[in-house]
Amino acid sequence: MTPTIAGLLALGLTLLLIGFVFLRGRGAIFMFYLALCAVGLGYLTTTGAVDDIGAKVLDVVGKATAEKDPGTVPAAAPVPAQ
Repeated sequence: MTPTIAGLLALGLTLLLIGFVFLRGRGAIFMFYLALCAVGLGYLTTTGAVDDIGAKVLDVVGKATAEKDPGTVPAAAPVPAQ
């Protein structure tokens, strides 16, 4: 996934969720909100801010999903002979 797409998804889904929660009963106002969000996301895309945000998002997700190095695992103690 490219940083641009990750940034657009991170910002767009958040804005859509917030708008839906607060404006779900007001159809015309919600549509105007969506238009303003599209203009804002377009501006952020042309200035390169979406790429920066997407790179941060991908970095955080990569760190969260990376496999942890177990390091040195202590060897099991030998079983004493009887």
